[in-house]
Amino acid sequence: MSIDGHSSAPGASIHVNHWCEHEGCKQWGCYGHSPRKDVPARWWCAEHFPHKFGAELEAELKARG
Repeated sequence: MSIDGHSSAPGASIHVNHWCEHEGCKQWGCYGHSPRKDVPARWWCAEHFPHKFGAELEAELKARG
């Protein structure tokens, strides 16, 4: 690591934008998921992220009855 706190590793300064994979969505994909390290991650915005968690999941399960 360099003295100013930034990594000097090759490729460390490369920034990759991940866009939402939902068809027609142009939002930044802030949620990435991969089932294994050898499978490339897929990315979704907060609105289209397919995995439910917390209060959102509880509400959906209650609505289903």
